[in-house]
Amino acid sequence: MVSANNADDLKTRVSERLAASGLVSFGWLNVEDVRSALLIGNVGSSLWPAFSSSSEFADGEPDPMNRWTVSQLQPLVDEMGAEARYPFGDVVWPFQHYAKVATGIEQSPIGLLIHPEFGLWTAFRALLVFDGALDFDVPAPRAHPCESCDDKLCLSTCPIGAFSPRGYAYKTCKTHVRSKEGNACSTGGCLARRACPVGTKHAYQPDHQAFHMNTFV
Repeated sequence: MVSANNADDLKTRVSERLAASGLVSFGWLNVEDVRSALLIGNVGSSLWPAFSSSSEFADGEPDPMNRWTVSQLQPLVDEMGAEARYPFGDVVWPFQHYAKVATGIEQSPIGLLIHPEFGLWTAFRALLVFDGALDFDVPAPRAHPCESCDDKLCLSTCPIGAFSPRGYAYKTCKTHVRSKEGNACSTGGCLARRACPVGTKHAYQPDHQAFHMNTFV
């Protein structure tokens, strides 16, 4: 087992290589007991400048952000001899589990993971898996901001009540966003997500919001 400093150094190295893309390293976890993995993603619109100016964004082909993510990480994967796992593709990896373990955060009432600083404005794009177990500090559980939130605006703001204790009415939401009445959602992003008071300064930029909603529908 290597020292904790090596884990820290590796995380710093990955972070520096990904800085220009706006991708960040969130934290470590162990997978399959003997392999350590680094969770990669974005905070708010940190990736938007690089992605929106990329060839993948402009070429009109399907899944531009997924293809761009791979293009940013593959050189690093090849150089470091790592395995890359993505929240897209043929294999369904448990990214919410990865994120909970690597960061200590939990789910919000609308299903998205909520960070006490960044709110609902994080996304997890990849997991870099390395051979061997690194020595790193396991993150302590974070205070769950939803537990002290009395208003729960995320559950009451959606104009069609898509979020409830019964779950997320995916098809109803999609139909609404496609409609004229759903213009505020399609152009500005999910109203329930935007209603959360945590981490609002990290909310996606309008064009970033619109991109994801257009992809959704």
